[in-house]
Amino acid sequence: MKQYEREVISIPASGTLDLIFKYSIHAHPDKKGYEYKNSLYYTFRGKGGIMERLYFVEEIFKLNPYDINMINNTIKDAKKKERVIHYIEERKNTYGFNEQNTPYKFYTLKPFLELKNKPKHPKQANHCYFTINELLSGKTELNTSNENTNVSYLEGSVQKVLVNKYERNPKARQECLTHYGYNCVICNFNFEKAYGELAKGIIHVHHIKPLHEIASTYEVDPIKDLRPVCPNCHSVIHSRRPAYEIEELREILKQLK
Repeated sequence: MKQYEREVISIPASGTLDLIFKYSIHAHPDKKGYEYKNSLYYTFRGKGGIMERLYFVEEIFKLNPYDINMINNTIKDAKKKERVIHYIEERKNTYGFNEQNTPYKFYTLKPFLELKNKPKHPKQANHCYFTINELLSGKTELNTSNENTNVSYLEGSVQKVLVNKYERNPKARQECLTHYGYNCVICNFNFEKAYGELAKGIIHVHHIKPLHEIASTYEVDPIKDLRPVCPNCHSVIHSRRPAYEIEELREILKQLK
């Protein structure tokens, strides 16, 4: 399982933001300086560093926007191809493609969540990374950097390493997933269905009783004590103390639909 220290990449896109919102597509030159870390979610900063929406990435293509044959041969899905072509045509007439001799990476996106508080990060010139908790904290201005943070996702017995951390039992996790599957029990999201083979097996496992309340080694029952949840739902669960119950959050989602 991949671990993400910060799940969200935030990309400056003021010049192309309207196109991203309109077509759910992002593109950049495929060259040094545009290397993105693997991220679960993408968000784009507009004027003043404001972030309004979270996206999943559906698919990534490497294309020359001036080579229609390359576009036709690379993208098989007709609706997706139509989106990309309209995006390219409109971008040529507005923001443009400055690197005409350089292939571009195209990201077809799926809107996931509106950031109602519209957090902003105005002093960052290039891409940077946030956690879901930071974006949903309610703060209107965020500060972070591209530096890695030392985050451990462990459970069970307490150890003293700067802060308390908990030793996670991989056998209990696997037994939970064998029983419940890999769909989030709250929103039903499945990483493999959304991203394909590369995301197979990615899911968080939530402890119904928070480990920091136990603060000692205990015998976990994988069926009674654990549930598979997506990172977004997991973050929302723990955005409140006491944490949201699974049924409580599931009911909130139902009311929002």
